[in-house]
Amino acid sequence: MEYDFDIPGNAYSVVSELQRAGFETYIVGGAIRDLLLQRKPKDFDISSSATPEEVRQVFGRRRARIIGKRFRLTHVTVNGELFEVSTFRRTPSAHAGDSNDEKFRKMPENMIVSDNSYGSSREDAFRRDFTINALFYDPVRRELIDHTGMGLQDIANRTVRAIGEPALRFEEDPVRMLRALKLVAQFDFSLHDATENALFDKLPLIRLVSSGRLSLELEKILKSSSSDRHLEVFFDYGLLNFFLPFFAERWGSAACKRALDLLYERNCRVDAEIYRDSISLALAAAALPFAAESLNCPAGKLWQKRTEQVDEVLYRTVTELFAPQILMVKVREAAVRIMHMQVLLEQAQDQDIPALMRHKSYPHARELMLIRHLASGEDVAALESRFPKAGTSFEPNYSSVGRRKKNSDGFKRRRHRRHKGKRPELPVDFSGEC
Repeated sequence: MEYDFDIPGNAYSVVSELQRAGFETYIVGGAIRDLLLQRKPKDFDISSSATPEEVRQVFGRRRARIIGKRFRLTHVTVNGELFEVSTFRRTPSAHAGDSNDEKFRKMPENMIVSDNSYGSSREDAFRRDFTINALFYDPVRRELIDHTGMGLQDIANRTVRAIGEPALRFEEDPVRMLRALKLVAQFDFSLHDATENALFDKLPLIRLVSSGRLSLELEKILKSSSSDRHLEVFFDYGLLNFFLPFFAERWGSAACKRALDLLYERNCRVDAEIYRDSISLALAAAALPFAAESLNCPAGKLWQKRTEQVDEVLYRTVTELFAPQILMVKVREAAVRIMHMQVLLEQAQDQDIPALMRHKSYPHARELMLIRHLASGEDVAALESRFPKAGTSFEPNYSSVGRRKKNSDGFKRRRHRRHKGKRPELPVDFSGEC
């Protein structure tokens, strides 16, 4: 099938250079899905018949670096831009049950512990997670390849369908369940029936995934412009009990609703490219309502001054909020500073503002202040004028802010179909490795 996608020059260069060296090479996965959905891809992953060593031979050691152990791939740099080049894989032969390592023998026998068995492009497509992520595109020939025969159809129908036997796919890598629900949240897709039923059955396997891998997924969610939607979908499907129990236990509370509203406003502004996708800002937006609740502040209000108790509550909240996942210390500390500055901004006199603008957390703190007022239904034009963007002179700024409206076309929150029959009980038990 011929498609004429607009592929950036650097990505095109990597593919064409590997093809000239005699290697079958494509742009794969999420980038092609996004292009078909008329969205701008965040990155362009590339897959090739070339092994990591052969990729490095093509581009040289200075431009190509082999990384990974469980999944080896090559980072190729072109004009300062980084691309991941993977080698076509086939269904791996090394499962947990095949390993001599004692820690792997405790895992389900089908769980993949090594994924470095190379194969053909067709084999690579069928070992991927979902049909919508198994599309290959050759930008040189402008050819789109759908090896599973269902990827294009499922994108058109907005369906997330596991390739092959869904239960086996989730046993091989439980993170695929989280990624399935991320697709539901991000694109407003629905799970295929068999995929949905297998997900409910296999959810407890999430507890066996390393904290490092889940923390990386959490960072991606917080950077996204749909983090509030992710939490809602995770709750609907029961994943929140295993992934973020703090939120699951407090779901429906006033603080939780406020946190979702703040994340929603933050995401609207990220979507509209009004502000950048800061993880620390997302963490501060989510944590602030819970911290205020712990400090017995009235609804929508903040504490009056900084005390040891306030410090303790803020640090505890940002630590517990997304446990058992662990965010970087510098991210948590930045979130605490952003929350502290909310009181300073609220109480600031005009003569105080220039000094506040010199604080390194001022840009994020100013953004959270605007988000808080937007979430309360207020017009922020006066605040934007009074508190200029960092790096500008202290002059009135009357720039208007565009917002997407709740429940407007394209952004409507909707509940998803639940499991047919009674949902299994999902006990919160983190006694095992996470």
